[in-house]
Amino acid sequence: MNNVKLQYLILTALLLFSPNLFAVSVPPSVSAQWLIENLQQPDLAIIEVSNEEEFTFNGHIPGSLSTSKTVWRDVDKDGSIVHLPIEKLAEKIRKLGINDKDGVVLYYKGDNTDEILGAYYLFWLFHLLGHTNVGVLDEGWVGWLNAKGPIMTDTKEIKVGDFVARPILALEISTDELDKIRENYILIDGRPKSHFAGLTRFPANPRYGRIPGSFNQPWQDYIRKTEDGRYYAKQPKVPRLLARLKLDPHTPLLLTCLGGTGAAINYAVFYAAGYRNMRLDDAGLRRWNTRRLPLEKTDLHKLEKKE
Repeated sequence: MNNVKLQYLILTALLLFSPNLFAVSVPPSVSAQWLIENLQQPDLAIIEVSNEEEFTFNGHIPGSLSTSKTVWRDVDKDGSIVHLPIEKLAEKIRKLGINDKDGVVLYYKGDNTDEILGAYYLFWLFHLLGHTNVGVLDEGWVGWLNAKGPIMTDTKEIKVGDFVARPILALEISTDELDKIRENYILIDGRPKSHFAGLTRFPANPRYGRIPGSFNQPWQDYIRKTEDGRYYAKQPKVPRLLARLKLDPHTPLLLTCLGGTGAAINYAVFYAAGYRNMRLDDAGLRRWNTRRLPLEKTDLHKLEKKE
């Protein structure tokens, strides 16, 4: 058995191992009704991903605390945007008042899609830190309002928690390792369809195209918008790509996108659907393209302009 396969087996064992240490067991995809019924659980922590003004003045789920996507990431020396070092992440979680035995529910307001990306990215970060008793509120704030969940404007005093990081480092894959093993596994790109096709690109991405042999599951597939302009994510029971490929839940999957957060949505949605053998490329195509690693479908945008 080679080292890569062994690593995947260890990863599966770690993610499936769930000792009865928690007062409340949080499903990876949390319904509003479940949260309403468990809102008074003493060991349940709730985190809103939005901004301080939205959290303070427009109400929030009772007992929740506020954060934003940007505080968990930093720009690396090559321009890639990646998560903070493990201990800094753990320190930030403790400062949110999270204790080691807490179940955690994440949700977003949905003023923009960055808040959704932030909530799902934080889901992956909790897993990376070894804390898998965490879930994302399905449909976020929109789902909470539709379920007529209670809302409050008062904020609680934060007491520093005793959260301990027990990193599952195999959940992350470096750019170098991804390049070495990608031909042996299914690689899933979370970018928009037109970016994956090589027709368009994000301004921050210097190159068109996709990693050879990769598949596309755009994170935007999960995004919906209300009539008043608020965004929310609706998780399918089985994501479109996984259903089309008829993948067994034990299939090893490599996840990427431009810079980690889109891949994190796929990670969370796939995890809720029962998939456990996943590794995420946090630096994404930003680092891949900085290193001029192989791409395909890089000239289609030129052909489209001629037509």
